Amino acid sequence: MNRSAAEKRGREPAAGDRPPGRRRRRWDAGRRRRLTAVIVAALTAGTLVAAPGQAVAVALPPLGDAASYGVVASVSVTNANNTAVTGNLGVSPGTSVSGFPPGTVSGSVHAGDAAAADAKADAVAVRDAIAAMPSNGTRGPELGGTTVTPGVYDAAGGALSLDGTVTFDAQGDPDAIFVLRASSLTVARVGNVDRVDGAQEDNIYWQLTGTASLGVFATFRGNVLATGNISVSSGAFVYGRLFSLGGTIAIQGTSGIPATRITVPNDPPTTTSLTSSRNPSTVGDAVTFTATVQPQSGSLVPAGDVVFKDGDTIIGRDRHGAGHPARFTTSSLSPGQHPITAVYLGGDTFDNEALIHFAPSTSPTLVQDVSSATLWSDSVVPAVVSQNDPNAITLGLKFRSSQDGLVTGIRFYKGPQNTGTHVGSLWTTGGQRLASVTFSGETASGWQVMAFPSPVAVSSGTTYVASYHTTSGYYSVDRDYFTSAYENTPLTALASGPSGGNGVYAYGSAETFPTDVYRASNYWVDLTFTPAQTLWDSATIPATVSRNDPNPVVLGVKFQSEQDGTVTGIRFYKGPQNTGTHRGSLWTADGNHLASVTFTGETASGWQQAQFATPVLITANTTYVASYHTTSGRYAVNRDYFTTQRVNGPLVALSDAVAGGNGVYTYSIGDVFPTNSHHASNYWVEPVVQYED
Repeated sequence: MNRSAAEKRGREPAAGDRPPGRRRRRWDAGRRRRLTAVIVAALTAGTLVAAPGQAVAVALPPLGDAASYGVVASVSVTNANNTAVTGNLGVSPGTSVSGFPPGTVSGSVHAGDAAAADAKADAVAVRDAIAAMPSNGTRGPELGGTTVTPGVYDAAGGALSLDGTVTFDAQGDPDAIFVLRASSLTVARVGNVDRVDGAQEDNIYWQLTGTASLGVFATFRGNVLATGNISVSSGAFVYGRLFSLGGTIAIQGTSGIPATRITVPNDPPTTTSLTSSRNPSTVGDAVTFTATVQPQSGSLVPAGDVVFKDGDTIIGRDRHGAGHPARFTTSSLSPGQHPITAVYLGGDTFDNEALIHFAPSTSPTLVQDVSSATLWSDSVVPAVVSQNDPNAITLGLKFRSSQDGLVTGIRFYKGPQNTGTHVGSLWTTGGQRLASVTFSGETASGWQVMAFPSPVAVSSGTTYVASYHTTSGYYSVDRDYFTSAYENTPLTALASGPSGGNGVYAYGSAETFPTDVYRASNYWVDLTFTPAQTLWDSATIPATVSRNDPNPVVLGVKFQSEQDGTVTGIRFYKGPQNTGTHRGSLWTADGNHLASVTFTGETASGWQQAQFATPVLITANTTYVASYHTTSGRYAVNRDYFTTQRVNGPLVALSDAVAGGNGVYTYSIGDVFPTNSHHASNYWVEPVVQYED
């Protein structure tokens, strides 16, 4: 690897010669682990939890009778001064409850009765189930300043403490479950438990084999299931439940207002609806999804984030509020049926001076039907559906695409007299057959479509010929149709004059390459096309198009696809100073070289693309690296780009934390596997991926 003199001396390079960077690991405890299993639960439903790499299912029973209790102790509950418990309060098998009043309980107090016993038993069942769960990792001992993602975590040193703020991040899933297990928990003065991106107080569990202590003015969220004693200091706010299942609960109220509070979550429920701007749609169409959130009672419009999901994958998000339904527009949906949902993540909404936190909700599934691109829609009917010509003939069409993609099959319009055997083909303009298929299952008339056994990769701006052969003749036709080009983006049927004649035909009992032309006729041959998928569109421009770094370097991105696909080539953004030779490559995550190509015919700047000689099949949810090597340096870059993942359709450029560093680079005079990372930088390189219907 070529290094600057500054690097060799062990100091940070100057701005002019700084490399993409030595990787700086940020061992933020909240980013050490990524939960690989989806954990879905609610208080009234069972939960299945799987540890990474394990097919383990552990049932978490519902809180049941304990769900309505803010406080449950085994021996006693004591209180001094002003405390407000919103919910029920219980003790079992003990009977001692003191300090109410002056404390208040909005629900019922159950001291040693059957109701308290039932609530405690249900809480014990949840505690024991949590204790048996497989672990997703370790935490702590200090939680302050960290972020917790969904999963089951054990305290590294046994005990947990919180001095500062710990944030629970549901990553767009309001049903996500968080479990922290420890011997004890100590929350410092003004310690704070926060939640973002859909995390719910009901779904946070603190399972302790010993004690819990909540400090003065602490803001605490979740369900504490402690075997030992629990103490709550003056002015603390608890949004959740406190269960001491073998000891006492001691609460210190305040001498004034506000009171110490323990509140069972009871967020007003909502409903979310979802609509699509066009359904069905064609691949490449811009489709807008609109989500509207309403309260189940009252007229206050809920505010907060809405995420849009294709299956389990978040594809977009927007803010919902009064006068502004949440909207997301995409043109990256692949052909097929997409189960789209809108998930309101819950949120704070002001009702005059009162702050209301609405509960999350998920829309019914909207199935978005996306078809392949074609030149004509199914509603188009030829002027002549059965020409009076009974001779066997091959009829064709010259076309181009403005995007790389896959031709997946052939279409043609069939009149009722066109009863023969039909064979569809794709050709180069030189007459090389690229694919062929015999039609079956035809209707008596109308548009017929048949997929090739294997899709054919085609290049943008290149002319191809789509054709079909009929043994019976009686083909459909419109004369003088291609006197001008016909376009249905991204496909164009060429004008007859500039293309050397369009449409084309050839008489013969067997299919042959059609070259004859007559009066620019349209014989109503069509194709099915799927555009290639990339992470960024061609209108996207980097923040820095030519970094002041003249060293030869390989620059890459770690990515995954959410479905199997084919990588046909590499794209990168070229600044005007990036004048060297460029070579694109595809690698496995561990550095196995899969394909490479040298770029030719480049423009002075902008997006450049080169196709592999042989496309590479990739597997869903597997990490790969797309890279390019430049001999001149002067690469395009955005710093701190991959602090979050980039999603476009099925393609995902991984976040820096999840990927173990993204983007990647290695200084070298040749094309090598890039392994270093710096400031989660985006070096604007990407794969070109194609998907079958």
